[in-house]
Amino acid sequence: MELQPRCQSRNSGARRATLSRNRAQVIKGLKTGDRIMSSAISYAAGLALLALLALLAKKRRALDTKGVVAALVVGLTLLATSWIALALMIVFFLSSTALTLFRYKEKERIGAAERKGGRSAAQVLCSGAVPTALVGISLLIPERGAQLLLAASSAIAYANADTWASEIGSLSKSQPFLIVNPSVRVPPGVSGGITLLGEVGAASGSALIALTYFLLTGETALMVFLLGWAGEVVDAILGAVLQVKYECPRCKVLWDHPVHVCGSEAVYLRGSRWMKNEVINLVTELVVVLAAILTSRGL
Repeated sequence: MELQPRCQSRNSGARRATLSRNRAQVIKGLKTGDRIMSSAISYAAGLALLALLALLAKKRRALDTKGVVAALVVGLTLLATSWIALALMIVFFLSSTALTLFRYKEKERIGAAERKGGRSAAQVLCSGAVPTALVGISLLIPERGAQLLLAASSAIAYANADTWASEIGSLSKSQPFLIVNPSVRVPPGVSGGITLLGEVGAASGSALIALTYFLLTGETALMVFLLGWAGEVVDAILGAVLQVKYECPRCKVLWDHPVHVCGSEAVYLRGSRWMKNEVINLVTELVVVLAAILTSRGL
């Protein structure tokens, strides 16, 4: 008779423990459901934003059809891997597109405007493939995540600096000169040609990405800024030394393409014919990434 209360006490304790475990499982399930719902909403918002940007790019002819597809591939990949890198890429796209369209007719008249129809898939991938690959690799080696994100951000800063240098520098009142030989004057838009205004634009473009990186991560952004700006300088040097150059027999000026803006067929002068602007951009981007990784090994 004395054992019954003890058995009831044990059963009551077991029931309480079971109820407690059940409550914990329910709470855990609710929290998991909340996280899943939050992630689903975030992805849906991201998809909507990418779709809107794609429509905007097509409508404003910032990208051609294949360029839009390439941009969506880059955007969707970044959406699934790193929202910080995606945000930086969006800032780059919006700011560069705005500058490309700014005083477009004036730049078109001197042959320094982006081609009609918008940037191609090759141009998009040269700017976006490397940062996208880096954040993808960071998922495989998460202990290097901060280092790889910094490298990806530096590559985006370079892309923005390069675009800003071209779009702002082409509006300079002073004629550009070759970065490797300041005594040689070149028309606006020729690779390797720089102006003071263009370099200010490059620094500003890199600073914008660096500032965005700082605001999103709270980490120091000086290296992102410096590597982005330095990348634009390296790009100009490689463009002047390695990129194919032609000379217009009529205007007696250097040019990057077989046909000059005046309509005359240009004469091949030097450089590798396959070493075009997209190749220079990709090589420079890899140099920037390597420099970022080597200088941030302590992260």
